[in-house]
Amino acid sequence: MFAKAIKIALTLIGTFTLGIPSAIAAINIGVNPPRMELEIGGKTRTQTIRVINLSSQPVELKAYVRSWRMSENNRLEEIPSGEESLARWIVFTPSQFTIPPRSSQTIRFNVRPRTKPKSGEHRAIMYLEELPSAAEKASGIKTVARLGVVIYGYVGDIKRVGVLNSITVDTKTQTQPTAVFDVSSQGNGYVRLTGQYSIWPAAKYPGAKTTKPIDGLGRPGKKIPENILDAGMLPNSPVLP
Repeated sequence: MFAKAIKIALTLIGTFTLGIPSAIAAINIGVNPPRMELEIGGKTRTQTIRVINLSSQPVELKAYVRSWRMSENNRLEEIPSGEESLARWIVFTPSQFTIPPRSSQTIRFNVRPRTKPKSGEHRAIMYLEELPSAAEKASGIKTVARLGVVIYGYVGDIKRVGVLNSITVDTKTQTQPTAVFDVSSQGNGYVRLTGQYSIWPAAKYPGAKTTKPIDGLGRPGKKIPENILDAGMLPNSPVLP
């Protein structure tokens, strides 16, 4: 079906947002919240992260903090931390702990800058890494789960200015139409997209004024209208300043 759709129209229904999901999970552990945003300066109150053991077995974890950025492939990647890195300013406890089955552990942390923070957005990530059990150590088989809580620290006024520069649709070099969104953050804080995209045969596109969001899009079993080739939710990866 996609290969025959040479002429298509793409409609974008969405805005820039700070959307925050409520929880995430990796294998048998989860965290809440999955992302934290806080002001840096003066006395900062103690922050908490709740780590949840979703399994029927105890789990041992270690916590550590790193600096990060987004790669050219739009993926989070670690970078070295300097003296002015948020990762160097985070003091937390505990750093290693065991959570009983179906239970949780609270990690508490403070931000204590070692130097005067520069105005703008500062970023770190707290990783929670599962340590191998005694049985895994004995067998020589090691499987490790790791998830991260992204932490944003703000100094001064944060201006979020998101610009959608262009949308390019490729119908020739891929087996399915591919849309590339060129988005830039021109303020001093990250921006995100939220909303839907839809791909139509050009001859059946009803026009921007009559195009509406698809209710329930993304839910299991949800079918898209017959006159739409494809539809989905826009990626919400952050676009850094």
